[in-house]
Amino acid sequence: MSDRFMIYGATGYTGKLVARTAKAQGLNPLLAGRNEARLKSIAAQHGFEYQAISLDDPDALDAGLAQVDAVLHIAGPFSQTSKPMVDACLRTGTHYLDITGEIDVFEACAARDEEAKKAGVMLMPGVGFDVVP
Repeated sequence: MSDRFMIYGATGYTGKLVARTAKAQGLNPLLAGRNEARLKSIAAQHGFEYQAISLDDPDALDAGLAQVDAVLHIAGPFSQTSKPMVDACLRTGTHYLDITGEIDVFEACAARDEEAKKAGVMLMPGVGFDVVP
């Protein structure tokens, strides 16, 4: 692994903002999501690498996560998308952060705390501004 992180959901509104901010901060994330054409365009704007990865493809997801230390999961709705990403993070030893405000996702991540500890993985949902007290 490296000190790189993945932005999953980089083609959406928030994902584009995060990619732009990462570039401004001198970071070098791996952009990922489902739509290869849109990923290619955003990656070209910022000089980032990208991979088209479906959450329905555990092998591809594991291979992508094996290249990074952490994933910032931005592809909602998180009640539908967080479980496959969290599962992959636990398999690959990749730290998980997302921007959800969905209580069921907070609870699902908290319920997997022991698994995360055993895997040496941090599960941190809700790192977005809307959940900051």
